[in-house]
Amino acid sequence: MQEVKDYEIKALKKQIFISNLKAWIIGVILIAEIVFIVMYFGKMGFLEDTSMAKNKVAVIRFNKPVTEAFTTKVMEEMDKVRDNKSYKSVLFIMSSPGGSPTASEELSEYLKEYQKDMNVTMYVESIAASGGYYIASAIKPLIANKNAIVGSIGVIMPHYNFGELAKTIGVEEDYLAAGKFKKPISMLAKIDDENRAYMIKNLLKPTYDNFVQSVADNRGLKKEQIIPFTEGKIFIANVPEIQNILVDEISSLYHVKAMIRDNLDKKDLDFVKINLEEDPPFLPMIKVDLGLDELREMIQLR
Repeated sequence: MQEVKDYEIKALKKQIFISNLKAWIIGVILIAEIVFIVMYFGKMGFLEDTSMAKNKVAVIRFNKPVTEAFTTKVMEEMDKVRDNKSYKSVLFIMSSPGGSPTASEELSEYLKEYQKDMNVTMYVESIAASGGYYIASAIKPLIANKNAIVGSIGVIMPHYNFGELAKTIGVEEDYLAAGKFKKPISMLAKIDDENRAYMIKNLLKPTYDNFVQSVADNRGLKKEQIIPFTEGKIFIANVPEIQNILVDEISSLYHVKAMIRDNLDKKDLDFVKINLEEDPPFLPMIKVDLGLDELREMIQLR
């Protein structure tokens, strides 16, 4: 009889142990899921705004090269800001060396239209060069840190010739093409004079002309007034010759925020940084045959 009782006690202890183990495992899983959800939504930007203030200023930190993916992310987040009635204004902090001409044009035009619905303050913190300046020029007044780099209105298309390396390792280029200028560039050869002239005339020069004209339009100036400050020239923001041409005001981030507070005249006001993090793209495969998409991506505003 005693043996039966001992057996039952051992069985009961075993059941209790198993139940406790299951509860512990479930608890660990739940905690892991909660952590994952918080990290995921935080990365997606849904948990960035933790401010309880009734009035908010959205802070957009454009601190990356200008790419179509990044500018699209910026516009998507700014759309959300506009739809949120607690946001009263946007502080756009530019710190970009440039990048894609098409992405620069898209965001520039977007900002001009956006300004009709919500005020945007443009502040150049460290650099607004080339495509970065293209975007910054869309908003007036253009305010900059006195040591910021601005300008670099120009277009570049890098080209690397791996021909000698290819010969060494036994790689030979072979392709089929119909049309004299269908394949103007190869990464296994120098660009010949005819194709060089063709690319400058048909790609780089039109892009450059569009860039110069867009900046002139954005700044409310004639093209002739902008020309002396183009050709890829860079400037420190407070030099006298670019005042009211490339830059309107010299200030600091602290004073810009104070100005926004004064202009809004709102109590219970917070500056809220908008999450612009992207998922890292997969690295593209190296190509020696450059098609139209690759050529378009190679042309950079720098």
